[in-house]
Amino acid sequence: MKPVSNLSQVPFVDGELYFVPLGGSGEIGMNLNVYQCDGQFLLVDVGITFGDDSTPPGIDVICPDVSALRSVREQIVGIVITHAHEDHVGALHYLWNQLKAPVYCTPFTASVARRKLGEAGLLDQVPLHEVLPGSHLQLGCFDLEWVTLTHSIPEPNALVIQTAGRCVFHTGDWKLDPHPLQGDHYDDRRLLALGESGVEFVVGDSTNATVEGWSGSEAECHKALLEVIAKQPNRVAVTCFSSNTARLASLGDVAHETGRRVTVLGRSLFNYLQTAKSTGYLKNFPELVPTEDLDYLPRSEQLILATGSQGEPRAAMARLAKGEHQDLLLEPDDTVVFSSKVIPGNEKKLDRLYDLLSQKKVHVVTEKEAPIHVSGHPCRDELRWMYRALRPKHVIPVHGEERHMAAHAELASELGIGSARVVNGDVLHLAASGATMIAKVATGRLGLSGSSLVPLNHRALTERRALADGGLMTLTVVLDQKARLVTEPQIQFVGVPAGEIDPESLQSDLQYAVEELLSELNSRTLQSDDALRNELQREVGTLVRRWLGVKPKQLVNVIRL
Repeated sequence: MKPVSNLSQVPFVDGELYFVPLGGSGEIGMNLNVYQCDGQFLLVDVGITFGDDSTPPGIDVICPDVSALRSVREQIVGIVITHAHEDHVGALHYLWNQLKAPVYCTPFTASVARRKLGEAGLLDQVPLHEVLPGSHLQLGCFDLEWVTLTHSIPEPNALVIQTAGRCVFHTGDWKLDPHPLQGDHYDDRRLLALGESGVEFVVGDSTNATVEGWSGSEAECHKALLEVIAKQPNRVAVTCFSSNTARLASLGDVAHETGRRVTVLGRSLFNYLQTAKSTGYLKNFPELVPTEDLDYLPRSEQLILATGSQGEPRAAMARLAKGEHQDLLLEPDDTVVFSSKVIPGNEKKLDRLYDLLSQKKVHVVTEKEAPIHVSGHPCRDELRWMYRALRPKHVIPVHGEERHMAAHAELASELGIGSARVVNGDVLHLAASGATMIAKVATGRLGLSGSSLVPLNHRALTERRALADGGLMTLTVVLDQKARLVTEPQIQFVGVPAGEIDPESLQSDLQYAVEELLSELNSRTLQSDDALRNELQREVGTLVRRWLGVKPKQLVNVIRL
């Protein structure tokens, strides 16, 4: 089925409900989901994902392409954010100018969103509405209810969406934590009541659908962290996801229990910590020790919380591992604890980080050595509990890669529940008989390059990758009116090692080759800048690849006097 370019081209029928994921289905991160009914559009979450080894150099933040929404922007009744993780709220300030719709979220999420919008200069422009957990709200034809669940951050909510006689339970990110250290317990009574009243569709988190059992409680993680940190004789540095406020609560308690003082390294970690405190969470978190006071503290009393749990090269932990952090140097027999899971694609970066730390004789502890991380997403037994409570007729797995969503669909089938597979851009009609794809809409990814959002397949980013892979060669030829060389061809290499070849000899040989080529070309080619550039690129590129074994990006300048 060929995708249409915008949602106004989809043959929606009034009185019917439709679901369209524009991000987060077929991948983990960058969540953006759209519901349509009676000409109105409801957006659920506007998140980012992060660059990895497969993305062009310099692209660290990636947003969903919302071009499909431009033609229906005036029909968007609201943007609902289910919780404050970056893959659900992180693209709001990047994309709001293309969406310009009111935003609805709970107080903690609103506080995170305000900080981001303020930094982008948008705070006075965005109508941001706070909604209390458990609230009901009518947005256009959509009747919404926020249902409290548990996750690794305060105020995670599912949405009950009712319209056109349909009832959808959109889970957001969730787990069933019987002992959450921050925030409310999940509302099991409401979940069971919804099952009694009738839920037709669950649009649900698939992240851990391949994992049997339960995800575990943050209380268990706290116990493991206490055991690990209590027996360390020197400085301990812990890195985790900055937005994991449940983990921050555990680490704050561990600091009290082990007599250590806490210092935070990394802006995002500090921001989430301050946001949690300002909204009534982390009330007992220890007072922070400024970095300039660390020299006055014995190493045995220091607990450092650092950003960079995924090996991000500019984060605090990477700079500590390289010995390049301006405020702290790790020393032999210090300990670094990675209290996080490894996101697929980051294995190599983290292995390099572990090696750098080991070279400094720093002890490294990961979840392989101790149960110092629990997931914030439901494993298979939690999914089974939820579906037995809600008793849905159909499940639409989202928030996962293909293998996660396939496992989620298989589990639903095991429970006698119908399922529909979906990927970004699929337009599903949600009817009493199930979900049926009626169309596809174009989707894509936008990379943040400086202050601009650029499609990842943009020519400039393709060229940037080519420069990173092979370097750059510039060739300048200056010709007179008869297309004769006025001076020697000028050749420069950037990021192209000459290996064992003498650079001056290489330069001389290439100049000679260019002169020979120019003497052999016909007058028509010599008089056409484009044709001449193509010949020079082809011939010189072949020679460079033969002599150096690489094919750099070429920039050929033809100057005529």
